[in-house]
Amino acid sequence: MSQLVFDGTEETLVLIDKNGKSVGSWHANNRTDSHATLHFVPNGSLPFQDRTAPHRHSAPNADTVNGEYGSFGIIRMMPFDGHAGVGVHAGRANTPDKSILRGIGPDHVTQGCIRTTEDAMKAITGVMAQDPLLTITVKNNRRKH
Repeated sequence: MSQLVFDGTEETLVLIDKNGKSVGSWHANNRTDSHATLHFVPNGSLPFQDRTAPHRHSAPNADTVNGEYGSFGIIRMMPFDGHAGVGVHAGRANTPDKSILRGIGPDHVTQGCIRTTEDAMKAITGVMAQDPLLTITVKNNRRKH
């Protein structure tokens, strides 16, 4: 089964296939809005709720390149520490956030999720359709503004 590895210090997301080979590495971030109830995804191994396909949204424009979740939707983790709906997604490709850093794409703030690129989500979605995505290992993560 495949897995993801997020490194908060390196700001990378790596996809590893069932044979332990790296499929790709992309820029990713866990910058959260100052009003979010989850300040960062904790270090450790977390199982995914969505294993063979991302969760899609019915809200208009949510699953678009500039939408909240990117054109591929979100890959949700199983609920942890009272937080549900946290996952990995793209989005906000050309829309700066309102923080002092004015992040776009993977650097745009979230409500606790890990945001990555459209290219990453395309690759991950392709692999998970054939090789279910089991876990994400989070390391070196900390709160960023």
